[in-house]
Amino acid sequence: MLPTDRIGLFWLAWGRRVSLPLVLFGVWACSSSSLGLAPEAIPAQKRDSLRTRLYPLVAGAHAARDSIQSYRWELWVEAGDTLYFGFSRPARSRYPGRREAVVGRVVPADTGLAYYEELFWTYRFPEDTIRAVVEGVFRLWRQGENLRAHNETWVNFPDHQTFYDVSQRRWRLVFAGDTL
Repeated sequence: MLPTDRIGLFWLAWGRRVSLPLVLFGVWACSSSSLGLAPEAIPAQKRDSLRTRLYPLVAGAHAARDSIQSYRWELWVEAGDTLYFGFSRPARSRYPGRREAVVGRVVPADTGLAYYEELFWTYRFPEDTIRAVVEGVFRLWRQGENLRAHNETWVNFPDHQTFYDVSQRRWRLVFAGDTL
């Protein structure tokens, strides 16, 4: 939950102001416990073990220049065998202290991952608000809302030209009817 003294106007990565409570009211109306356990409540060994398996997939092209320790858990929701996760990482931004998040789902297996899918990426947000954004957008996704409606404010991917290809484990672009 975001403390009430931080509720108000926030600067988005490109400098536009927007009111978080208007769009993501559910984040403050309900506690984080309705989403599951806070990532900090999970034993560190379990978190670190899973982060080691997820890091190469989540980092992708960023892996060469990022540190695994710079990735921070923002969301941990277990539903049966599936784990919904959210990682934030330092964002490349002209504004200091910005993070972007990758949210997805995974089915861990003894030998690796049986299933991996990225649900959405967020834009760059201040460090102290990224968890509220991740939880709010995840809550909207769980309610079945089309995330493409939030491309201007919260969601970087998917948009009207991109989708996540589960078989290739990467975001794909649709351009002029062709998939790239």
